[in-house]
Amino acid sequence: MANVIMIGIALLYVLITTGIGVYMKKHSRTSSGFMTGGKQFGAFVIGALMMSEFIAVGSTIGTAQTAFLKGISASWNLYTLMLAFTAFALFLAKKFHERSEYTISGAIAKSYGTHAKIITSLIMTYALVVSVISTYAGGAAMVALLMHVPKSLAAVIVGVVSVVYVAAGGMSAVAYTNLAHVTVKYLGVIICVAVGLGAVGGMTGLRMHVSPQMLNWTAIGWPTIIAWTIGNMGAIFSTQYIIQAVTSTKDERKARLASVYAGLLIIPIGFMIALAGVMSKAIFPTAPSAQALPILVTLMNPFVGGLVVAGLIAAVFSASSAGALACAALLLKDVYLPFVNKNATEAQSLRFSRMATIIMGLLPVPFAIFVPQILNTMFFARALRTTIAVVVVLMFYAPRFSSGRGASIGLVTAAAATTGWYMSGNPFGVDSIYVACVTPVLVMAIDHLFAGKRRKSGEPPMAATIVSQAR
Repeated sequence: MANVIMIGIALLYVLITTGIGVYMKKHSRTSSGFMTGGKQFGAFVIGALMMSEFIAVGSTIGTAQTAFLKGISASWNLYTLMLAFTAFALFLAKKFHERSEYTISGAIAKSYGTHAKIITSLIMTYALVVSVISTYAGGAAMVALLMHVPKSLAAVIVGVVSVVYVAAGGMSAVAYTNLAHVTVKYLGVIICVAVGLGAVGGMTGLRMHVSPQMLNWTAIGWPTIIAWTIGNMGAIFSTQYIIQAVTSTKDERKARLASVYAGLLIIPIGFMIALAGVMSKAIFPTAPSAQALPILVTLMNPFVGGLVVAGLIAAVFSASSAGALACAALLLKDVYLPFVNKNATEAQSLRFSRMATIIMGLLPVPFAIFVPQILNTMFFARALRTTIAVVVVLMFYAPRFSSGRGASIGLVTAAAATTGWYMSGNPFGVDSIYVACVTPVLVMAIDHLFAGKRRKSGEPPMAATIVSQAR
């Protein structure tokens, strides 16, 4: 009976937020409105929107899972996001807003040409799909626990439900429902921590039930913390959804302010999620690690538990909807309009946007069944985005460093090397994020060296040729 009540409350939450998404369809009557919401949002709303994507299920259930295994130091994966959002506010928010491009590939095309644009679009889509896979995996673990169904069926349920409201309302739906999601997520995590502390006997009792290493703030290791910092900066600097959020603000000041709000909002919840994972280890030491956060619900009365379950569902929806919408934006701008239907009407573009959102929202479902480590998968996705971020930083701050050809080859090489390194289990203890960061710089530096030799021999610069062709 308790599970029925909790599921009923969670379903009511789903119905309400889905209704909001469908209602917001009135703001999405054009493809531009669907993708950016018509620039109607304030800085705090966009900041919450940006933050919400990074405290989705990969960062909630995934962080709790890692804290269950390695301790409170797992919270660094969220603390470093504050540094990343601050850096984005200082160095990139204004530049992206100035370009008025709601796709990362479109911004890169203005400097490096069409080839780099297409490659960026493909890599970003790849990274977003991997990110949504980790989201669905965490959501499936939660649904399987509560509904007593196989993980495969749970993944299907999560995937189908999560695409409904975003397919209807686009960015407006994501923005307004994410306000609800942020609130419910925060409240759900606070309840988990309060109930967990009560069950374990407060911080004194927690220290008695876990090893000192579990409460060591740097137990995860500085190489991992540094890798997380780089990966989070790479993700925020280049994530398609963040670019859409920034271009949804009315001016450059609000774009920067939104980034600051996002960083500030993420600090307290990062600590609480990791603490919940450690408490879960103390209370349920033999539980599956992926259920470290959801299993705390079993300590609650069904009505309070239902609210927490709604918060966990919010964590799933906020990321999966954002990922699906971002993929749809890339497919619309970089595939459908230039190659499939160059003369598409607004109605055709909007119809394609909605269909692409549905497809990209459902595509990760089969893969989510086999994901063992949610946080590891999430940071692999961020490693892929780091590759693009390196190119973006060089594009804005060292525009003469390489040509369009160097950027294109660097992106392809880095994506392949990062994937291979991750699939090999990160040999020598070197995280794939370092490979993603270094590879494009090396390739572009080599190209820059040879480009200099070509210029001395009288050949035209490759970057100028490519940009000229793109225009």
